[in-house]
Amino acid sequence: MFDWIKGGFKRAQPARDPFDQFVVDFATECKRQNVMPKSYDPEARAFLFSTKGGGEMSFQLGNMFGIWRSQDGSGRAEAITGFVQSVAEACENRIIVPEKLPGELMPGIRSRAQISDRMIQNWIAGAPTDDSSATAFVPFDGDLVTCVMRSFPLGMSQMAHMNLSVAGLSLEQAMSHAMKNFRDRLPQPVFEPLGSGVFCCGNLEDHQSALLLLEPGRDYPLPEIDGTPIAAVPTRKLFYLTGSANRSGLSSLVYFAGLSRQSPHFCASAILRWDGRRWSETVLDGEDLAARQREITQHQLAADYASQKQLLDTFHQQQGRDIWVATFRLYTNEGSSEPISRATLGSSTSGTLLPRADRLAFIKQIIDPQTGLARKEAAEDFAEVPWSSVMDIIGDLLEPVPYLYPPRFRAASFPQSDAWSRLKAAARDRPG
Repeated sequence: MFDWIKGGFKRAQPARDPFDQFVVDFATECKRQNVMPKSYDPEARAFLFSTKGGGEMSFQLGNMFGIWRSQDGSGRAEAITGFVQSVAEACENRIIVPEKLPGELMPGIRSRAQISDRMIQNWIAGAPTDDSSATAFVPFDGDLVTCVMRSFPLGMSQMAHMNLSVAGLSLEQAMSHAMKNFRDRLPQPVFEPLGSGVFCCGNLEDHQSALLLLEPGRDYPLPEIDGTPIAAVPTRKLFYLTGSANRSGLSSLVYFAGLSRQSPHFCASAILRWDGRRWSETVLDGEDLAARQREITQHQLAADYASQKQLLDTFHQQQGRDIWVATFRLYTNEGSSEPISRATLGSSTSGTLLPRADRLAFIKQIIDPQTGLARKEAAEDFAEVPWSSVMDIIGDLLEPVPYLYPPRFRAASFPQSDAWSRLKAAARDRPG
């Protein structure tokens, strides 16, 4: 068990890839603290640990790797030590005590794509292929959701519906407890000026994104800003704020949003506006800022679909199921810098899982009679159609796949006869 890392201890050879070195450092610290994992999945970049009570718990390494990589030698050691301690804490406290759970709950704002990915990871680990192991949440706005977290001194864990049911709590009841705990226990938000009318709040640490659930100006004082509050929450630990009339400040927030995909503890790449009642996603005035926002959104969607595809491919392979998960690709038209998304459906496959893209390319493939496979170098016919037209023409052939986010659709079959003619016509009529 765990032989390749044990071998790394003995040889003590430098790892070629920074992530490999990080894994070795993490495993070494696990051994030092006597918190040894059961297994490691290099595809998912996750360790599996035994929990108190005989269960199992998976820990993803992406966030901690980002933190580790940003530190120097002593900082890296300190970060890994704390992370292993939090793993031990989570495994020790895996069992839920119904009477204690209400007092352990806190609210969280998270990316819905991240929650969906965790659900697939649970499937890979052996959970039922439904959403019973998925995090309990309610929509917040856009791609963001509000969920219930179980908070510990060194970390937190997302609560699934089945976790709440152990304590006899509905999601509404759990959220009520979480919000009360949030208001009672956390310090007043502190906004530090960054210059040019931009402020950053980070003193709520892991609970920073939940600031979106409070009312600015009433639940906490706002700093001096020019116009309506505009926020960016690229990670769950940082909250950036400026005013709607501050052009320089808005540009800074878009910059921070563009960095969000590379940040540990990713939360959102969206820009949000306070409308007097709630925070909601907004498109900023000015074509340059709006265009950059659209670009960031498309690249975030591409990253989300890529992560989802990797997990689904792993799950299908584990289950011995031959299901093609189509790729979400970005490209630009000549004379334009705006990214456009495309997915492809080939006639030689059935049950393909399609992402929702700007355009769907249909390829009538030529089948090799010797192998029964499509010839890669040749196609009989081709049509690229805007997604809205696809749904109008063959929406009945595309079945939404439950539980997945970003959404996918299962193609029941390749369009034939009249439907194919209509798709060809829509392809001719589409803008270049």
